[in-house]
Amino acid sequence: MIRMYPIGYVESEYTDPKKLKIACKEGTKFAGESSVVLYEENVDMLEGLEQFSHAWILFHLHKADDRVEPVTHPGAGEMKLPQKGRSTASYPGRRRMPLVGVFASRSQYRPNHIALRLVRISEIKGNRMKVIGLDAVNDSPVLDIKPFVPHFDVADEPKVASWYEGWQDGR
Repeated sequence: MIRMYPIGYVESEYTDPKKLKIACKEGTKFAGESSVVLYEENVDMLEGLEQFSHAWILFHLHKADDRVEPVTHPGAGEMKLPQKGRSTASYPGRRRMPLVGVFASRSQYRPNHIALRLVRISEIKGNRMKVIGLDAVNDSPVLDIKPFVPHFDVADEPKVASWYEGWQDGR
């Protein structure tokens, strides 16, 4: 059995996940501002995080429906979805891209609706951490926060699928 509980929640101007498609297109350049608000009993857990410029936010996609199916990402235009229903495949973007499993995509329609995002920390006061780049809707449950540490978080010689390179800008 897995036991998880939210440590806090997101305060964001975004209430509709569809409005956050811009974050998919902009990637790490997404400059949306929001706050991660920890529940009072967790405020001490932020101690020392102000010494870091970036952090990973693990949160629940609470407004995603329960489907796990092929989807399109921003920029896919009028692309028709393959078979609807519970599937293991996701379409990560442009029409010429191959059909791939959801774990080879950044789709929100995942089995557990868990998201991970690297954010810039702009300020920490009390139980509130203001961040830049979090693509979460208002009231998203926050599950964990970890500091970004290049020694652990930057891969040596990373490889990305050739079909994923440049999908945001239409290449």
